[in-house]
Amino acid sequence: MRPAIRYLLIHVAIAAAVLAGPVVALAEPKLEMHRAGVSADDGSGWHLAVSSKGSFSVLLPIPFNDFTTREAQTGGTTHVVGGKSSEGIKFVAVELPPGNKPPPDLASIPKTLAANPANKVSDVGRRTSGDAEILTLTVSDGGKTMYMRCIDAKGTRYTLTIEFPNAYRDLVIANKDRFFESFKLKKNS
Repeated sequence: MRPAIRYLLIHVAIAAAVLAGPVVALAEPKLEMHRAGVSADDGSGWHLAVSSKGSFSVLLPIPFNDFTTREAQTGGTTHVVGGKSSEGIKFVAVELPPGNKPPPDLASIPKTLAANPANKVSDVGRRTSGDAEILTLTVSDGGKTMYMRCIDAKGTRYTLTIEFPNAYRDLVIANKDRFFESFKLKKNS
């Protein structure tokens, strides 16, 4: 696996681990928890998650954590907001700002995920919106599915994922579009 793709997947895995349980001190990379278990319900059951150190916001249908990781070896920083429901559904938004390691090319992501024989990659789409390139895809491995949207904008990679046990597919489908479409870059003040 190419190092840049491994870097992206490691950060998504770290986000999932932090969202899955109590915060544990990690040796690599360093974790800075900004907020944990935030309930910011706007009255509709959705929570506005504004990244404390990142440059984005997103709506989540569950309370969320907000944290930053720093990789000691490369100095790379990752900003994450996300949460995990009682059903095991994970909603995560990740920002990989420009740094020492460029993120993998968008075209390589589906190919890398499909290289694992357990994964079935489908619904791959790619488009441009303004000055951003957007990749969407679905990955399933039998018992779980992940919807992913990657956005490359001005040298920064944003990755939004929903990972869920297949038994909750209908619940996720009812929330998927609102989560993905709610992503916004913060306005500079």
